[in-house]
Amino acid sequence: MTPDSRRSLVPRLLIVLQFTVSACGTRSALPAPNPLLGSWSGEVSHGTERKRIGLRFAQNEKGSIVLYLDLPDLKFHDLGPLPLRPEGNEYVGPQSLFRLSRSGKKISGIWSFDGNELPFELRPGALPASANPPPPVKGPVAEPVWTFPTRGPIWSSPAAAGGMVYFGSNDGGIYALKADSGGLLWRFPTGKPVLARPTVDREFLYALSDDGFLYKLQRATGDLVWKFDTGGGSVARELPGSGTDAYDSSTSGALADGGMVYVGSADRRLYAVDAGTGREKWRVETEGIVRSTPAIADGVLFFGSRDHRVYAVDAATGAVRWRYDTRKEVVSSPLVYRGRVFVGSRSSNLFALDAATGDLRWKFFYWSSWVESSARERDGVLYVGSSDSQKLHAIDAATGRGIWSFNTDGSDWSTPAVTDRAVFIGSVGVAKYLIDHHGGFFAVDRATGRPLWHYPMPPPPDSPTWGVASSPEVADGQVFFGGLDGTFYAFRTDGGKVPAR
Repeated sequence: MTPDSRRSLVPRLLIVLQFTVSACGTRSALPAPNPLLGSWSGEVSHGTERKRIGLRFAQNEKGSIVLYLDLPDLKFHDLGPLPLRPEGNEYVGPQSLFRLSRSGKKISGIWSFDGNELPFELRPGALPASANPPPPVKGPVAEPVWTFPTRGPIWSSPAAAGGMVYFGSNDGGIYALKADSGGLLWRFPTGKPVLARPTVDREFLYALSDDGFLYKLQRATGDLVWKFDTGGGSVARELPGSGTDAYDSSTSGALADGGMVYVGSADRRLYAVDAGTGREKWRVETEGIVRSTPAIADGVLFFGSRDHRVYAVDAATGAVRWRYDTRKEVVSSPLVYRGRVFVGSRSSNLFALDAATGDLRWKFFYWSSWVESSARERDGVLYVGSSDSQKLHAIDAATGRGIWSFNTDGSDWSTPAVTDRAVFIGSVGVAKYLIDHHGGFFAVDRATGRPLWHYPMPPPPDSPTWGVASSPEVADGQVFFGGLDGTFYAFRTDGGKVPAR
């Protein structure tokens, strides 16, 4: 979520809170004193998980009842005022409804969040005072092996091959650097920012620019082979900090397979392009921007759209085999593993879908946090980040059971890189927001979720976002990623064994 959406976030959160409560009463004016006034606390549950929740009811200067919300485990504190109105013995807000029990000593009901039904019970009294927040991550602070400056923030994720590393920048360039030193080999200019991850295919490189063109370049020289117009160049992008909570900070990477290149577009289509000629073979229409990078398995392509759906289409013809509605935008990219498609949504769920049918196998609830990060798998475990919940999760791929989580204290929009030992992920800091966010980069023990090393990134004075949105790439004992400060970084995967500060 963006810092400029602070004012719009409060009513948006209210919209997703639907309280359904059993009680009785008469449809009359509010009694004085109203038994609802004051603080109530308890737990809200999802399966076997429980979170603390508190509601505080007060009267504003006009004498109307307003609501304040506490979800301390998610770092929401005294969120409000959220408007309510009495209707007999009920209290109604935008898509919300609840009542008191007969005794006036209990509120019980359902929190309904984009298809997730979460029961709760509250009793009079405030939540216990929260303990001091956990300290910032301790342990070794690594230093980069080398850095390379560009002239714009780097949202693009890198690709590494043959001793070279490739990435895009918001300065409009596609870069090729020497992986061992950061020396510039070439830079290819496009018409607009490049947020997509470049795709390596033998001696070629594919990258989509915000000018709408998919570029095929010679990997060694950066020479243009062809470019294909996806029609997305006229679509305005709203980055975090631009004044909307429906931010748009990802771009479809190209998938090269079997002599074809598949890529999503801001014009709401997925394109299949002949890799040799750059000519369109077919397209699939959706009802939303396609920022998801497609995945392929057994001749079927899987991708998400901002029309809320996950699509499975025939890779040869583009014929749609199935669609699955997640109820919110899908900007993350699918992972296909053992006959299942794993993909996150802004409905606050990571979904496991049957690859053949699209049937739901399980979903992992993120407690009101968007899932922008895409999953990576190792030894049957999924590793995936989150947004407002600020956590890197390890999840059992077979059951959807959480194994561990690591608090990055920032938005984990990037997709992790995973090795036998470690999971690497970046976090984004957000200024002027109701939840503190901090930017940085982390190496986490894959087995335990404990930090191995980190690289903190302080906020700049003139940017609403900072840190790392770029998804890291690991190659030849190094981990590479771009920073929102416009700098491209290379670290040793062991952090260089720098002593703790």
